[in-house]
Amino acid sequence: MKHLYVLLSLFAFVAGCGQEPTSNGPVEPERSEQLWTCGMHPQVVQSEPGACPICGMDLTPMGGSTAEAGAVHIDPVVVQNMGVRTSVVERQPIFRHLRTIGEVDVAEDEVSVVNLRYDGWVERIHVDRTGDLVKRGQRLFEIYSPQLVAAQEELLLALRSGPADSALARSARRKLDLWNVASNDVEAIVDAGEASRTLPVRAPADGYVLHKDIVEGGRVKAGSDLYRIGDLSSIWVSAEVYEFDAPWVQVGQPAQMELSFQRGTVLEGQVAYIYPTLNERSRTLRVRLEFENPGVALKPGMFTTVYIEYRRLDDVLAIPTEAILHSGERELVFVALGEGRFAAREVTTGLEADHHLTEVLSGLEQGEVVVTSGQFLIDSESQLQEAIAKLLAVRSGEAEEGADRQEGEGLYTCPMHPEVVQEGPGRCPECGMFLEPMGDAVEAAHEHADHGGAP
Repeated sequence: MKHLYVLLSLFAFVAGCGQEPTSNGPVEPERSEQLWTCGMHPQVVQSEPGACPICGMDLTPMGGSTAEAGAVHIDPVVVQNMGVRTSVVERQPIFRHLRTIGEVDVAEDEVSVVNLRYDGWVERIHVDRTGDLVKRGQRLFEIYSPQLVAAQEELLLALRSGPADSALARSARRKLDLWNVASNDVEAIVDAGEASRTLPVRAPADGYVLHKDIVEGGRVKAGSDLYRIGDLSSIWVSAEVYEFDAPWVQVGQPAQMELSFQRGTVLEGQVAYIYPTLNERSRTLRVRLEFENPGVALKPGMFTTVYIEYRRLDDVLAIPTEAILHSGERELVFVALGEGRFAAREVTTGLEADHHLTEVLSGLEQGEVVVTSGQFLIDSESQLQEAIAKLLAVRSGEAEEGADRQEGEGLYTCPMHPEVVQEGPGRCPECGMFLEPMGDAVEAAHEHADHGGAP
């Protein structure tokens, strides 16, 4: 366990702690200008040493400007071995998609019903299959009705008795109009001068025959629905939205639909209607979407995957969601300062959007670089450097007191948690490992440094 790469690389720092700083190293400011900060809470800055009011850790010298408070310095080689990846803070549009399952249905406002207003018998059927495509005015079937024959005779008698615009003639013609007899069929009766035994019943609109309840020779009564015709050029999709997502869905929002057998093909539509009641059993809200249906590829009854775009924000600061560390009530990111320097920064976030992006409300500026991979290793590195600083402080205090015992003699520490230091053996309160003499730990670090840093 002592030979973990990160731990040994940090203990190598102990081996060189007694060397004189080079001219390229940072110059410590005068004591009167020294600022102190917390390695874990860089927002804590004060002019005197002491303990952090948030976590209780001892404050450490900043050793630089306020902008680099709490920065941790890591060798570029170690950074590369950690696999640290970064991303630039940019302004961009973000949004969320609500994903749910929908069912294709016929648009109710595109459905027509053939319903007779008189009794009769079916003489001949022209459209006899469900699913056939019909055009407006196309003959569906021929019907014989004594009522229709009597109405035709009344019209012909009125025309023989007087002019075509007489009250009697207009009344007889209106009777046929109210029974949905087509005007061109009425004109054909007038031209022929005799009543027709059967009259055609025509399609009221373009579309597909969705339902047929008629057979040749059968009797039909007034008020019976004989055909149901639907236009499938545009369809409805009914979807269920969970209760906690329902407040964000609004009429007019863009929606996309993808079919299971056509992966990658996305159809564009929108939210057309939100039903006013909630399903008490499933705790879902029903939403109706409208889509165009070119080529009638969408069949009623199909299941589809539906995406509803909501909570869209344009031109906001956004960073990859993976860059954010959640620490209790705070959210932290590591900002790359260049040359192996990283600083923890507390941020305030907003919308967590799709494509692994999160809105940043405060704490970062456009153009800054944040760490998206390896943050936990950097965080561990900063804690270990803080622990090493405490060890050095203990050794310095012992030297000033003129203690005659050797460096680290009688003190024990944990190889995995070097901030744990106590007199006498025992177990680490963090991980439960047996504590080792501090002198052995320091000797191991020196030996690691003498071998060129190889584990």
